[in-house]
Amino acid sequence: MATFPTINGTEVFRLPPPDYGPLDFDNPKQQKKLEHYLIFGLGAPLALIALLQRYYTKIFLSKGLQIDDVFMFLGWLSSVLTQALLIVSIAEGGMCAHSWEMSLADFQRYSLIGYLCGPIYQLCNGFIKLSLLSFYLHISPQRWFRIAVWLTIGIVTAYTVIITFMMWFLCNPPRKAFDFKVEGGSCTDAAVLYMATAVSNIVTDVILFVLPIPMVYNLHMPKIQKFGAIVVFAIGSLTVATSVTRLVYLPVVLASTDVSWDSAPANIWTFIEANLFVICGSMPTLRKFFKHFMPRIVGSSGASHYGTTSYGQHQQSNTLSRVRKGRSQYAQFPEDNATELERFSDDENKSGGTVVVGNASTEGLRDDHSERAILQTQTFTVQYSS
Repeated sequence: MATFPTINGTEVFRLPPPDYGPLDFDNPKQQKKLEHYLIFGLGAPLALIALLQRYYTKIFLSKGLQIDDVFMFLGWLSSVLTQALLIVSIAEGGMCAHSWEMSLADFQRYSLIGYLCGPIYQLCNGFIKLSLLSFYLHISPQRWFRIAVWLTIGIVTAYTVIITFMMWFLCNPPRKAFDFKVEGGSCTDAAVLYMATAVSNIVTDVILFVLPIPMVYNLHMPKIQKFGAIVVFAIGSLTVATSVTRLVYLPVVLASTDVSWDSAPANIWTFIEANLFVICGSMPTLRKFFKHFMPRIVGSSGASHYGTTSYGQHQQSNTLSRVRKGRSQYAQFPEDNATELERFSDDENKSGGTVVVGNASTEGLRDDHSERAILQTQTFTVQYSS
C-alpha cells in the first residue's frame, strides 16, 4: 500500500516547500475564492432567468417546447451541477487551496469532485451545442445547410460521448483517479485528453457561430433587425473567447504539481462559460418575449401588411402575382414563432405554389420588411386593366 508523509499527525498528499511557513489545515490559504462565489452567485441566477424566459416564451407565446428546449434544460442542469460541486469543494477547503495544506482525505475528496465535474461539464457543453444545432434545423430548408447542421450534430454527439466515456474511465480501475491508496492499475495521459477536449470544443464553437451567418445575411427583414440577429450570434461567440482563455491556462494546470491551487484561475472561466452557454442559448427568444411585454419599445413586424389589400379597392387595375417555389425555397413562416430568426416549418411548404392577389401599385411589390422568411423566389407579374 502506498505511504504518504505526515505533518503534525495529519497525513498529507505531499510536503510543502521548505519556505512555505506554518500550515493551517482548518483554514487553508485559497486563491480566487471570492471570485468563484461572486460569479456563481450572479451568473447562475442570470442563467436561470434566461432559461425561464425561454420556456415562458415557448410555452405561452409559441407552439410549445421542442427537442432543442430539452437539450437546453439538460445543459443547464449539467452547468449548475458542475458549479455547485466546485463551490462545495471550495467551501470545504479543497479547490483553490494548496495540495499540501489539506489532509490526504480532503485532497482525495477534492480529486473525487474534480473527477465527477470533468465529464459532467463535457455533457453540459454537448447538450447546449445540440440545442443550438436543433434550433438551426428550423432556420432554413436548404439542402446544403441542413446537411451541414446534421453533420455537425453527428460530430458533436460523437466526440461528447467518446470524451465523456474516456474521462469516466481515465484510470483502470476508475477509482484510482481519486483514491491514491489503490494498489496497481494504471491511468492514461490526461494531458492529451484534456487538450484534445479543449481544441474540439473551440472548433465546434466556431462552427456554431459561422454556420448560420449565410442564412442571417439572406433573411428578408429590415437591416436593423438583421443586424440584431447577427449581434445575437456575436454574443453567442463569447463562448469561443472563454474556451480559448481556458485553453491558455490548461498547459499550466496539466504540468502543475499543485493542481488544486493552480487550476483556480482556469475554473473561474469554467464558471463564466457554463453560465454564458445557457444565457446565449436562450437569446433567440428574447425578441418575442419583449415584443409581448413591451410592444411599443420592440415594435412589431411589418409582415402583417403582406397581401392585405381588399378586393373593393382599385377595381380598375389588378395584379396577379404568382410565387413559384423551387425545391429549396420557402413559403412564409408561421405567425407565432418564438425566435428572432423565424423558423421554417415543413408543414408550411407542401403546396406547389402560392397565389397572392393584391394592389397593382408598386408599393405592394416592394420589400415589405417581413421577417418571416428567407425569400428565395421567382416572381412573375401579369398586369391587366378592365
